[in-house]
Amino acid sequence: MAEGSRKRRTMSDYSVAAHAQGTSAADGRMERYHQYVGRRRAERRVWPGAAFIVEALLLLVFLTGSLAVLMELNADADQAGRQSADLLDAIVLASNAAEEYSADPVAFEQAYASDPESDRWFSASLDAVPNGESVLRISCDFIEEETGAGAMHYLTLEVWQERVLSDPAQMMEEGVMVEGPGGRCFQRWDEAPVYTLETAAYVPGGEGVVSRG
Repeated sequence: MAEGSRKRRTMSDYSVAAHAQGTSAADGRMERYHQYVGRRRAERRVWPGAAFIVEALLLLVFLTGSLAVLMELNADADQAGRQSADLLDAIVLASNAAEEYSADPVAFEQAYASDPESDRWFSASLDAVPNGESVLRISCDFIEEETGAGAMHYLTLEVWQERVLSDPAQMMEEGVMVEGPGGRCFQRWDEAPVYTLETAAYVPGGEGVVSRG
């Protein structure tokens, strides 16, 4: 009788222990489940924010690239506009000088040699050109061929883009020498002239009539 009672208590204790162990396991699973759910919710809260940041960064990169392209195109357009304006001014300057030369080649050559900084050889008055800025300038190459009855005068006109330095301190700092009688220094921007024009005129010997060519 006592032995049967002990067996019932042992089985009862085992049942209680098993129940407690099952409850503990269930509680552990429930706790892990809640942890998993918490992590998923945290990830759902984090990833939308991270995705927004990534999208914003991509948009910023795209806008930066687009802005750089637009700025480059604008700079190219400005440069092309300046080159077109310089070419037009050079054509006008050279054409006026060629007409003057055709009228009297000898007087034109003498004027060019005696006053190389006259406003007639520039696209603007030198007094109005700020120090360090550029101006268009005519460069003349004269050739004279004597004939039996007179002389044939040839002129090659080149219009150059030149930088004007009129500040002695800046000229000394840059190590350049004064070239003209007006105390200025001229520096060419490019390796080739903006515009070139060739003309000729025939001057009969002993006569004031000029034959244009």
